[in-house]
Amino acid sequence: MHVLILARELDELLELRAVADQIGALEVETLVPKAMTNGEDLASLGLRRAYFLEGFDDISPDGLKKIVIDLVGKVEPSLVLGPSKKVFRELFARVAHNLASPCLTDCTSLEFSGGRLVVERPFLGGGYVERLAVKKLPAFLTIQMTGRRPKIRERNGPEKVELSKPSSEDFSLRRVSVERVERGGADLAKARIVVSVGRGFKRREDLKLAEELAQLLGADLACSRPLASDLGWMPEEKHVGLSGKWISPQLYIAIGISGQVQHMVGVRNSRIIVAVNNDTSAPIHREADYSVPLDLYQFIPALITVLREKGVRAT
Repeated sequence: MHVLILARELDELLELRAVADQIGALEVETLVPKAMTNGEDLASLGLRRAYFLEGFDDISPDGLKKIVIDLVGKVEPSLVLGPSKKVFRELFARVAHNLASPCLTDCTSLEFSGGRLVVERPFLGGGYVERLAVKKLPAFLTIQMTGRRPKIRERNGPEKVELSKPSSEDFSLRRVSVERVERGGADLAKARIVVSVGRGFKRREDLKLAEELAQLLGADLACSRPLASDLGWMPEEKHVGLSGKWISPQLYIAIGISGQVQHMVGVRNSRIIVAVNNDTSAPIHREADYSVPLDLYQFIPALITVLREKGVRAT
């Protein structure tokens, strides 16, 4: 099995290398930003070759399409793996369409069964898991990031090959401007404790209650889709759920969240789920390990008071 990995960050590369290990890949190559090829971590991943591209992490899927098509034709991999993020879902769809190859997104597991690659991924809004047999190779798969880590190998760095940056003629779209979004806080995928907020909060200013609780617990703050996509109260990178981040903290505290299946898909790997919602019929109570059917405006201040009385201080 020959695997080509595309990644823009080291954590993505490490996890996708672990996925390649799980399916018994014999030969692994990667395409990464130029800055990543200078790190020591690449030397212990058992990679045959590392292709790098100046500005790879800033080039749009439209600009990357021809580069990836050419690279796949040269490398001839059986599988092309990327993290399940918007840019790779779009890129893989474009490339797979041009090559008439299968493209599967948001995959949670891969295995060989009966001589075929079998992929699992969420189905019907995350309420079910579908198992799909991949009949044609190469296949393009985006993988959900859950913190996997690869086997430790002897330090033997890969051959490094620089690719040419695409020219403006390779783009069917013309970039007018680029504005970077300010991102703050830790990566939710790595958080041990997450306090998450939903439509139960009546005003944006009321989120300070959850922020104070998160500080006391040393937790990261997250939200359900409406607070990010509809109301704009929190940035998109804080949205957890089917179309947002998939997380697996030790403790997940959901405050004012109804717990529809699209949200629960993103948090079902949490070790402990605590639900604070005064609607006793809310679906989240069926999913939670601990349910608190109380008004969040009464319960959260009371919890903060108890934590302070116990000597807990904001971290």
